Amino acid sequence: MNKTITNKIKNSPQLPGVYIFFNKKENIYIGKANNLKQRLKSYLNDKIQKNQIIDQYSKDIKWTIVNNETEALLLESKLIKKHQPKVNTILKDNKNYFFVKITNELFPKVLITHNEKDNNNTIIGPFTSGTHLKILLKLLRQIFPYCTCTKQHKKACLNSQIGLCPGYCCAKDAIYSKEDIKNYQQNIKNLINVLTFNNKKIIKDLTSNIEKEIKKQNFEQAGNIKKQIMALNDLFKHQSTLQIKSRDYTSAINELTKLFNSKKKIKNVEMYDVSNISGKFATASLVFFSNGYPVKEEYKKFKIKYTELSPNDILMLKEVFERRVNNIHWIQPDLIIIDGGIAQLNAAIEIFSKNKYFKNVKIGSLAKGKKQLLIYKNKKVEYFNLKDLSDDLKNMLISIQNESHRFAVSYHHKLYLKQIKNDL
Repeated sequence: MNKTITNKIKNSPQLPGVYIFFNKKENIYIGKANNLKQRLKSYLNDKIQKNQIIDQYSKDIKWTIVNNETEALLLESKLIKKHQPKVNTILKDNKNYFFVKITNELFPKVLITHNEKDNNNTIIGPFTSGTHLKILLKLLRQIFPYCTCTKQHKKACLNSQIGLCPGYCCAKDAIYSKEDIKNYQQNIKNLINVLTFNNKKIIKDLTSNIEKEIKKQNFEQAGNIKKQIMALNDLFKHQSTLQIKSRDYTSAINELTKLFNSKKKIKNVEMYDVSNISGKFATASLVFFSNGYPVKEEYKKFKIKYTELSPNDILMLKEVFERRVNNIHWIQPDLIIIDGGIAQLNAAIEIFSKNKYFKNVKIGSLAKGKKQLLIYKNKKVEYFNLKDLSDDLKNMLISIQNESHRFAVSYHHKLYLKQIKNDL
């Protein structure tokens, strides 16, 4: 791989997403990963034939971050169909891909196939993982019941008995109404919208249908649609973050560097947070971000040894900072951020500024309540409202703060639950 691609792979995030190898305006290969960094590292192995082909045609790489593997599967399928990348097309021709076939009939059947060429039915795909596709369809069937029976039968099928199939769609001599036909076909439309990663439209349509059903006083049907929306939101949590392109935090890093008047670019950031219940089961987290992305192998968790009965976050933080300065073999950050206000910042200044190893490390804090960034420079503290920062920098800082809090709370809960178990 060329240096541009290799360097980007080394700095890629450990998050789920979809990646694209490309050359100028031509897309060479599109793939998905539950862990981008781990997956992309495999392309550095030039002994694999596929990697050799990708390397031959590619000059750069970009990625899109999503929330989970399901979203990665759907976005990957949508992008492959849209761009028809060179290497993906070769693989597709070798029957390595899967497609969803929706039959053209009154009650369409939903099936998985390798055959893309079918002019009589609706074909959706390609999907690179049959296993993940089956899991997704199984989940979607619980939200939008549909039929998979290829033949009609006298007795009700098992799927209809457990609510995965309406029953009237595949039973001989079944009695059904126009409303039944409408509801079934609407389920199929909703299914297609999800599989083609058109989730904004489906939520909008479902919300509109609730209002229509309420006007007709069909409150039971309105309630069912509301359950569908809740189930979809559960499947695709934090939908607003899905369409974020592979974020390039260069401008945010440059802005942060400028705020601190730093001669060295601020790329590596440590952030600290404390979690406790009235001083008990107190823990602290250290999360490490490089170029705006988490580096989880550098995360650290601290079980606070401070044992005073009254809670004191400042003393707890000082304990953590003292332990940090004694571990100089850890990667040195360019910036240390503390979750908190002026008191927490002063605690960090007291410990880090007098340590020779950290004397050139910048120090700041994020006050969540006041939505402020506090920075220490030239032996003074300056205050910046987050709303006055660029969206790129604000989003990067909030992302780091949220991850720091999540990591601290998760360890705190673990200790708390362990104690409860021991007390039983």
